[in-house]
Amino acid sequence: MTLPARISLPVALRPARGALTTPRVCATPSRTLTFPAAQPHYARRFHVSTNTKQRLRLTGNQSQLTGPYNTSPTLKATENDTALRKEVEDLKELVAKLQEEREQLVATKGGIPNTIEPTLGERECISQDAPLFSDAKLDAQWVKLIPAPEAEDTKLMILSRLWLRDSCNCPKCLDPDSGQKTFSTTDLPEVPATSRDNVRVRNDGSLEIIWENDPISNGESHRTVLSAGELNLLYHNNNPRIQLQPPIPRTLWDNASYTDLVRSGACHIDYNDWRNNDEAFWTAFEQFTKTGLIFLKNVPQEEHSVINIANRIGPLQYTFYGWTWDVKSKPRAENVAYTNVFLGLHQDLMYHDPIPRLQLLHCLANSCEGGESLFSDGVHAALQLLNTDPEAYDILTKTDVHFGYDKGGHHYYATRKTIEADPNTGAPFITHWAPPFQTSFPAKDKNNRLRRWRDAAEKFQRLLEKEENMYEVKMKPGECVIFDNSRVLHGRREFETSTGSRWLKGTYITPQVYRAKETELVRRLNKGKPWPVDSTEERGRIWQLERDMVKQRKK
Repeated sequence: MTLPARISLPVALRPARGALTTPRVCATPSRTLTFPAAQPHYARRFHVSTNTKQRLRLTGNQSQLTGPYNTSPTLKATENDTALRKEVEDLKELVAKLQEEREQLVATKGGIPNTIEPTLGERECISQDAPLFSDAKLDAQWVKLIPAPEAEDTKLMILSRLWLRDSCNCPKCLDPDSGQKTFSTTDLPEVPATSRDNVRVRNDGSLEIIWENDPISNGESHRTVLSAGELNLLYHNNNPRIQLQPPIPRTLWDNASYTDLVRSGACHIDYNDWRNNDEAFWTAFEQFTKTGLIFLKNVPQEEHSVINIANRIGPLQYTFYGWTWDVKSKPRAENVAYTNVFLGLHQDLMYHDPIPRLQLLHCLANSCEGGESLFSDGVHAALQLLNTDPEAYDILTKTDVHFGYDKGGHHYYATRKTIEADPNTGAPFITHWAPPFQTSFPAKDKNNRLRRWRDAAEKFQRLLEKEENMYEVKMKPGECVIFDNSRVLHGRREFETSTGSRWLKGTYITPQVYRAKETELVRRLNKGKPWPVDSTEERGRIWQLERDMVKQRKK
């Protein structure tokens, strides 16, 4: 079926902004059939022209298809208007096709639920194919984008001419091979030249600007085009090209819940699958972004195996310990981890910048008595503290704690909050806990901050170290653990060196490298499209889910 370029669905068939493309329909044929938040894939970009709107009135606030087989919306139109009749006939044909698809779904699936929830991989970004803007106006230094009539909640968006010219991603401005800019922003004039006739929103919702006397084009004209999807992402996020996080709630865990995940087959993967099986790797990596803790099995007993595992995510982080390091008991150890004594829960390198985001430990030997590994979800404990003692939580989110390392010619120092909270929602998202590397508070402390922090920190530590909150496992040779050093604390029970040996090979990955892999995950889940950055409202919703989950677990 060929449809005219300027036809529209009735209001009931238009998508809400950010709506999923899966239609919502009534469960039984006897009820009114409406599509309040969906749009068929073959009609995403249709809209009603201003001229047609003046001649076509939809009865009521929302056109509906009443009855199981009535596919004719109630319309009032000029009887002699042949063009309008053609549009209405095409619209009837489109609605009939929708009715046919619905009946096929009912026949094949035995009924349709009121809401069809997609899997994560089927989600799409906000209004990716539904243009928000229909016109553009040129101002002295700005281009003003006028919201499309059907984008009811969209506001005017104003972009500077300099930003638009600087953001051109055509092959002349952005090298197709390297993806790098071919010019400097300073090569552009303060206000790139164009005219009113050379600025327009095209029928597909994209913005086209033809620049005049363009210096990058040796004084000739130059065309910049931003797609409807780019404009939509820009409207919602201000910067659609930054690194992205998967918009999925974290799985906050305690011992029982993490043990259940492991028993269900989650949170572990075979070494060969991690390295060579894309589907298995991305499934495992998505699980890791939720829990922050995963184990690899059947890892070759070779020192470089941990490098192979890390490189599946990205380059290693170099520190003064080297690219990799050995966790072994030895005399005069430069790190408490290199002894056989009990090692309490902590996070690594709180004095370093950047703090390693991921830590990997490959077990090469563990035949001695003791030496069980301990893990605890710091964000889970932080939410427990917020639920039970908001005042203590507040102190830990506002008090600077001092960390340092000063040995062997290495001098490092940093201050961190014990709990980093989202400034908009107050939700915890990072913890900083490393008693062995904590240095002194300032000596002059009129407000008694040390005492107040100490009392709050003790409550937090009790939650971290509660037996029901810690996951304990004795790693075996051929296993490798990866954990998120920004939220998962680790420790180790004392071990007896006279009964055997214990050797772990470790390495780190930086926050930026990890975020790059997260961004790749987002794009894979969203089939190559960039995903909008979570809004404050969305972060608040996810946080409330996490907080409720922790409260429920406490009960």
